[in-house]
Amino acid sequence: MLGVDRSSNGLDDGPGAELAAELGAELGATVRKAVLARRPVDARERTAIAEFVSSFDSLHNPFDERSNRVHVTASAIIVGTRGVVLHRHKRLGIWLQPGGHIDRGETPWDAARREAHEETGLDVTFPDAVGVAGPPLLHVDVHPGPKGHRHLDLRYLMEAPAVTPAPPAGESQDVKWFQWHRAIAAADPGLEGVLRMLQPGQPVVRAVRSNDAADCSQVYLRARAFALADVPVVHRDSEVRRWMADDVIGHNDVVVADLDGTVVGLLVLAAGTAGQGWIDQLYLDPAWIGRGLGDRFIEVAKQRFAAGLQLWTFAVNGPAQRFYERHGFVAVERTDGSGNEERSPDVRYHWHP
Repeated sequence: MLGVDRSSNGLDDGPGAELAAELGAELGATVRKAVLARRPVDARERTAIAEFVSSFDSLHNPFDERSNRVHVTASAIIVGTRGVVLHRHKRLGIWLQPGGHIDRGETPWDAARREAHEETGLDVTFPDAVGVAGPPLLHVDVHPGPKGHRHLDLRYLMEAPAVTPAPPAGESQDVKWFQWHRAIAAADPGLEGVLRMLQPGQPVVRAVRSNDAADCSQVYLRARAFALADVPVVHRDSEVRRWMADDVIGHNDVVVADLDGTVVGLLVLAAGTAGQGWIDQLYLDPAWIGRGLGDRFIEVAKQRFAAGLQLWTFAVNGPAQRFYERHGFVAVERTDGSGNEERSPDVRYHWHP
């Protein structure tokens, strides 16, 4: 397997220096390629990938925590038949995946597996074959570390048997299996997206409930951040949550996609004239884009309003326009955005059978 030297200057002083440098460069190229190949699961990972590459390219020895305050770390997303394993960080007091710094001679995936075992006591394995380039890179996040450090974190999927974690003395003793929806609810924002992407099963499309407001708001905010980064934000998150609870749910025809307690999409419909309707809101969690959920929502909308449907979408949202056009919607009006809160140009679409 690929290795990397972690001496203070990045190279051994002896005869192995040239080989160590070659191996370090090879590992760096492998990691960089894997990061660039990632399809981000949300806006957070998209930003992290850009920062990772920018920082990584400027570092002499990116895998050595001693060479620069900015360095690569490695984490394990541990899953199994009991759900997801998280541990409560002793200093931060939040539930996170196990992970840490990369030791001398380790690849990031080896470090992730070692840290997973050290922090949980579980015998973890990679679900995929590990070749020279390592297992598939699952997720990328960039976040502050202790002592002013900044961690460029590489995350790998691992599986564990359905046994109770037994962390050794000195490690956080708060380690446990979480059901998927509880892990997602407890997760740090930098972890939430990858857990949403991994959650197994197929969502059930159902009518909204009054207690879905917070979950619907989270999907709305995550979807807007991912798909509409170029559209001005005119409301604080707290205002969105209040609007969803007070003005949307209970006053509109709202349908959600529920995956074992996790809301992953929402559709808001309103009656128009002549038996036609409006799609007021259609948002999918970014982790569920391209998995057929939007098609299911359109089927529901067309069944409710078989005489026709209309909707507005922002002009910068090319993927949404292609999606609606694929379902038979036709652009019938374009504006300069003066009629919406964001003052961003938009397009009105119409579908009729």
